Amino acid sequence: MKAKNIILTSILFVFINISLLYTQSSNSNDSWITGRQMVSVNLNPGYAIWGGMLLNTVVNNGVDISKLVGVNFGEVANYFNYMNAKTTSWYIPSVSYSLFVHDRIAVEAGLGFYSSTFDLVISKENTIKLLESMSSVPAGAESLIGIDTTFKSSFYYLPLTFGVKFYTEDRKFYNIFKFGLDSVFYTIDTLNGVTGVKTSHTIYDGAVYVSYEFGWSIELFPTRNWDVKPTIDISLLEIGYYFRPWHQTAYNAIYDNLGLLTSGLLDNLPIPSWDKLPEFVRTYSRIRFALFPRIGFSLRF
Repeated sequence: MKAKNIILTSILFVFINISLLYTQSSNSNDSWITGRQMVSVNLNPGYAIWGGMLLNTVVNNGVDISKLVGVNFGEVANYFNYMNAKTTSWYIPSVSYSLFVHDRIAVEAGLGFYSSTFDLVISKENTIKLLESMSSVPAGAESLIGIDTTFKSSFYYLPLTFGVKFYTEDRKFYNIFKFGLDSVFYTIDTLNGVTGVKTSHTIYDGAVYVSYEFGWSIELFPTRNWDVKPTIDISLLEIGYYFRPWHQTAYNAIYDNLGLLTSGLLDNLPIPSWDKLPEFVRTYSRIRFALFPRIGFSLRF
């Protein structure tokens, strides 16, 4: 609760001070009215894309990484030796529409779509080798294990945001206070090559958060008096708080399915359940934090 209060108080403090600053207009004319609308495109794929790349790297190079960072993965390291990971991702860049209610103040609404697919496969040949490495090969295993062990998951992420954007007098910097709704849909399918047990789960979830973001707006042709003004947008940082996170539900779903996947290969899954994670991990999972969350362009008209 302390982390929540600190973040919310900080956001409120910054919001009040910036509001007081921007209510004092530096322009005595209404020329800004000709550019009251703006469409922005965020080309940053976000963690929906980078997460898949990170998973690929960790799984396919898990043993080397564990030695490099000095972490002992225990029996899980055996899986890294015989498991193949493949991820695919695609996204539709987030698009937002802004309506200026003041020379330097705009209300904004945005929407995006992201998708990631994670496939983990232990071939039937590698399943035998895995069991041998763990000295737990059952009698007649070669004939009993006739299929691959697979874990397949598909995630679909639909972020919807509403916010208020404040620009500095020279319009080179901006601040955004956002209210976000994240819709998350995912399916998880497992097939245990040892037991033959097959599972399939489909989950619909969502999250609610508030956040603060700031960055630069670089006008490309400042000397041109065009009806449409293009700019490059780069956000440095976004920080916020999840009132309703989706991470716990996703973690539990993956944890339960991994337990079914490894049944017959491990006596106990050497990964802690959500309730057994350190308190600080569960607490700070509610914090939304991103570096360079927005890299894109805008058209003001």
